[in-house]
Amino acid sequence: MVKKRSGTRQGNKRPDDDDLVNIIFTWSLEDVMNQNLFVDEVNVIPDRFVGLKSYLEAFRAPLLEEMRAEMSSNLETLPNGSSAKHIQSLVGVPAGVRKCPLYRVTISGYRGACAPCIGDIVVLTKTMPRRPSDLASKGADSYCLAHVKEIVTRRSFIIRASKKIEDENSYAFAASLLAFIPYARIWRCLDYDYALKRNPPLVMDVAGVAVNTSSMGSSSHRVNGGTDELVSRLPAFGLNESQAGAIQSCVSAMQGSGGSSTSRFSLIWGPPGTGKTKTISVLLLLLMTTSTNRSRYRVLTCAPTNTAISQVASRLLALRKQHSAAVGGGCHGDLLLFGNKEKMGIDGDLKEIFLDNRVKILRKCLSPATGWKQCLRSLEAFLCFPSVLRLQYAAACGETGLQESSFVRSKFHDIFQKLSRCFHTIMAHIPKSVILEKNYKNIVLLTTILENFSKLLGKSTPRSEVLADILLREKDPDGSDGRVEYSELIANLRQSKTQILGVIRALLLGMKLPVTSFHLKIKKFCLQSASLIFCTVSGSAKLHGQNMDLLLIDEAAQLKECESLVPLQVSGLKHAVLIGDECQLPATVKSKAADSALLGRSLFERLTILGHQKHLLNMQYRMHPSISIFPNLSFYDQRILDGPNVIQVRHERSFLKGAMFGPYSFINIENGREDHHGRSKRNMAEVTAIKKILYGLYQACVGTGEGVSVGVICPYAAQVEAIHSVIGDASARRPLDVRVNSVDGFQGSEEDIIILSTVRHCLWVLGDAATLLGSGSVWGELVRDAVDRRCFYDWDGGASLLRAARWCGQEYQVAGGAAEPSTAPAFDTSLGVPGLSGGADICDALASLQLA
Repeated sequence: MVKKRSGTRQGNKRPDDDDLVNIIFTWSLEDVMNQNLFVDEVNVIPDRFVGLKSYLEAFRAPLLEEMRAEMSSNLETLPNGSSAKHIQSLVGVPAGVRKCPLYRVTISGYRGACAPCIGDIVVLTKTMPRRPSDLASKGADSYCLAHVKEIVTRRSFIIRASKKIEDENSYAFAASLLAFIPYARIWRCLDYDYALKRNPPLVMDVAGVAVNTSSMGSSSHRVNGGTDELVSRLPAFGLNESQAGAIQSCVSAMQGSGGSSTSRFSLIWGPPGTGKTKTISVLLLLLMTTSTNRSRYRVLTCAPTNTAISQVASRLLALRKQHSAAVGGGCHGDLLLFGNKEKMGIDGDLKEIFLDNRVKILRKCLSPATGWKQCLRSLEAFLCFPSVLRLQYAAACGETGLQESSFVRSKFHDIFQKLSRCFHTIMAHIPKSVILEKNYKNIVLLTTILENFSKLLGKSTPRSEVLADILLREKDPDGSDGRVEYSELIANLRQSKTQILGVIRALLLGMKLPVTSFHLKIKKFCLQSASLIFCTVSGSAKLHGQNMDLLLIDEAAQLKECESLVPLQVSGLKHAVLIGDECQLPATVKSKAADSALLGRSLFERLTILGHQKHLLNMQYRMHPSISIFPNLSFYDQRILDGPNVIQVRHERSFLKGAMFGPYSFINIENGREDHHGRSKRNMAEVTAIKKILYGLYQACVGTGEGVSVGVICPYAAQVEAIHSVIGDASARRPLDVRVNSVDGFQGSEEDIIILSTVRHCLWVLGDAATLLGSGSVWGELVRDAVDRRCFYDWDGGASLLRAARWCGQEYQVAGGAAEPSTAPAFDTSLGVPGLSGGADICDALASLQLA
């Protein structure tokens, strides 16, 4: 009998991450490796629910089991951990207090592993074990679980230990077992009291709870402008009928959100290459440009990964630039992106909307010492207090002999330049709806007046000398009385001063921008100001204090439903648009028990099972028709049309001579044997074939000078690592660009050729036909389909490649000479790429297709 360990929280306090840590700390490493730890608690998550409490409870035990499985998996990599050099106690724990102590851990090296991150669950051990079972068998005294609370330096971090560490030198090794923060965010959203207090209508809806729509807000919170107005703008974006229809249905549903007959969820079904990202971008652009100054429609856009969400944001920025005349440009303040800068690859226009960059940019112009308000005060003092100006002149010039007029000009230009920079930053990075229309116009007006004023003071002329004298002494200069030109000049100056001071005071009273240099306050202001916010699904937990109107989740079918609860609990949401394709790669679940309990099922898939209407994007623009036939028939009931671009003759490219290397082929490699490498696998027979294909492609590329991108998709980590170690430096293979990764690692990537999976130009699937035919999976259907379509070829050991090379060589000689043999990279024969395992892998690989 397994001891119950799922844990419950007492009272009505806000859920604390330490609650979940405490549950983990009750586990021994033997528990972590026990696949039956939660066998009596993990139940299948149902399709329908009748209440919020039962809905949330359904995910708790499966989620704990998945955490256990991930920790168990990471125990396998303990030899790649870090050496613990020193452990220092930071906090003493009084007797009777049930709080785990804090320690500062200093490590001497990483041995190939990454340093622990904030929030990680780590294990401290006395020795580096050869096998995880060795560590567990030595008892609890040989290790200590800990939670990383703070990173001090690259080699030093503060932990909360699961027990008191008596001897600071008792542990010599540290390794991360679990990236805790994403789980903690989900766990918090599964807390009944926390969810009940937030009362999120979208969560209530999926939990089967009837929601009172009277408190959902008036029509002023809906999309500004009617559906007809938005639809009338769609032709400018070059959408096909299904893309335009998807946007129209979403807008119609948003307009009616809260009504008794309207669903709070819109589902867009986007198979690979059907323009899903373009459809999302157009929808977001329309929503952004229909917001008014008085009523902003706030949209939160999420995706599972940093890479995926940055791609959506990039596409929107490009679309906005393309249609700048129609939508207006210049200000990026309505858009905000936050997340992991390195993983997002922040560059170009993304820098303009990335949160950390924006905080850094705004800090100077919001600072009490150097910001917009101080600049306006300085300008006001310059015009109103000549005595202060004279004191500044005396202090600045002393005995240098600098002319008064030169000082006045320099002082004004300094103030004007600082104020102009502040105004430019504000207008570029703060939305007009936050600045307010009247303030925006006053900024433009003041800038124009000051530019004219600057021209008068710009050169050392008699007229500028008179102006400087007036500003210093606030009276007409000697010799100016009676001269018409000076009288007119003086009158204009005083009129300009009055006008400038009036605008300054209006801005000081009307501009409600923060005056602070405090990083967190500026970050909060940026988050409150933006209308369109982009972040990962997990990162949306940082927005639980914000009010948003619409949630849009890209790649929604790749998420566990409980992961979707994080953005669904953001306050104020009235509608959600889920974009995805349940035929592609599902969420990763490491625990077999949790997978059987349907923890990996997405909300998108569950709503589909319940009969929720999906709007299908039905035209694909990536794959050669020879490639699209099988997935279209197997997964989409032949509902996907080939776009006009892919049926053109120029879309078919030939990289190697011979039918075996046409757009679509199954290459049968008989008697391939899978070698076990730890918990992973490699297939050496298939490796040899791939090596020869890569070499043939390299020769072809060198001869033509044409760059070709090749993706080799491997379902096993050991395979990816082996190929990477053999291929070596990418520059040595140019112009052939080879990337090797797992199926999920290729998500969102595009290549010319993909070996083992589908591609726009060429699909070459390598495998043992007999094994696949007997697998009882969709892979058997793929083999039979290849046979029926005469795309099935027995591997000939590379003889066909030799013929292709001779053909390529003749072409190269005509073009001006063949490449020297010595320039070829040494593709090693020890590569291994086993067959893929399921239908979702086939379909998901379509996301790697590239359009010429």
